[in-house]
Amino acid sequence: MGNQKLIYILLILLVLPLATCQTYQQSKSLNLKVPFEVNGSVASASAVCNISVDYPNGTYLKQNASMTNLNNGDFNYTLTVNELKKLGEYDWRMFCCDGIECAAGYGSFKITPSGFDAIGSGEGITLVIIIIPILILAILFFIFSFKAISFPSKIILMGLSLVFFIVLLLFAMIILGQMLGGFDTLINSYSSFFWVALFLFVLVFIFLLLLLFKKAVELFKIKKGLL
Repeated sequence: MGNQKLIYILLILLVLPLATCQTYQQSKSLNLKVPFEVNGSVASASAVCNISVDYPNGTYLKQNASMTNLNNGDFNYTLTVNELKKLGEYDWRMFCCDGIECAAGYGSFKITPSGFDAIGSGEGITLVIIIIPILILAILFFIFSFKAISFPSKIILMGLSLVFFIVLLLFAMIILGQMLGGFDTLINSYSSFFWVALFLFVLVFIFLLLLLFKKAVELFKIKKGLL
């Protein structure tokens, strides 16, 4: 009788989905919600779930902790700010029962300084391959702008140099936002980038004004026969 009951439980179509590995920000509370369905239907109000969560080093953060039944098919467990200070991947295992019908599931989530996925080695190599040529071009255009004889050429080369430096700065700020947690969101990165780009634009504008003034003085001296 006991074996038949066990087989019956195993054959019941219970769904406890495996969650994909999501990424959250360090030192922020986390509501870990996992759905539990019985034969394709929402679990009853009497259903119970327990969860165990491991630190990245494999030790227990939580062991068989009771989850809150939200009465909509989801079960929630809240991890506090102090419990999510360690960076890395946290594994969790969950066991639920609704009467005699039970199911188990497992998954993981990552904690990073910024809440974004860290850049992998392959992505890092790709970024380096992209950044180095941009940096070289920016420097070359900047140097050629000083060596150019005609004034329009100086302006064009300086403008191209500015464009490449801004693109390079954007790449750097996005990388910092993901790896070092320098920005909460990518939108904040763009906001900070805007002000830095505006500052660089003002510097270039002042530089061009000085070039115009220098050119005007040279033309005046030529016209007066001073050169």
